[in-house]
Amino acid sequence: MSIRANARALFLAGGTAILMAAAAAPGHAQTVDRNMFTPAAPVVYDWSGVYAGVSAGASWDTFDTLFGVAPVSTSFDPSNFTAGAYAGMNFQNGPFVYGLELDVNFKTGDDTQLIAGVPVTAQNDWFSTLRGRAGYAYDRYLFYGTGGLAVGDVELSAPGTSFSDTKVGWTIGAGIEAAINDRITLRGEYLYTDLGKVDGSLGGSPFTTEFDSHTVRAGVTYKFQ
Repeated sequence: MSIRANARALFLAGGTAILMAAAAAPGHAQTVDRNMFTPAAPVVYDWSGVYAGVSAGASWDTFDTLFGVAPVSTSFDPSNFTAGAYAGMNFQNGPFVYGLELDVNFKTGDDTQLIAGVPVTAQNDWFSTLRGRAGYAYDRYLFYGTGGLAVGDVELSAPGTSFSDTKVGWTIGAGIEAAINDRITLRGEYLYTDLGKVDGSLGGSPFTTEFDSHTVRAGVTYKFQ
């Protein structure tokens, strides 16, 4: 084969290689671009661990009360400011979160009614709960129900005399919690509390009262790592 024929063959082979490379390049570039702009997986918040926090809110109490042998019926309805502290532990399995929480709360406010011309005051100064919590986590939000044991004082007083008893009852409620960062969460919560029936005597006059309350409160939580 002549030198001219060899040169022509080399030229054609080189041109073919260049065209094939050019044809393949755009597809390769698109593949690289697609890989570069693939969205990252969403960040999921971990709710498990030990935590503690403080809360404050309002409580609306009811004392349905009967006084005397020939009962006189009345209802005391104190409205209270409440504040307290809580601590607990969460466990997480996929989106499901469950755990245990203990709280202690103090309350202000009372209600006074005239009973046979005598002013009688009813109040609930404190309550504490030990509750289970179970809920569903959506990234940084937790929607939960809660319920368990409740303990609190039931107090009635009149001039020169008073009665106080610590009662054990139950509580149930629900709430929502949102994570601000890895350590801090905010929550809003509702609790219904029932401490049952109390029998006592005030100034020699027997009475029976049944106590329940509705509490709405907000809290700030610190989660330990």
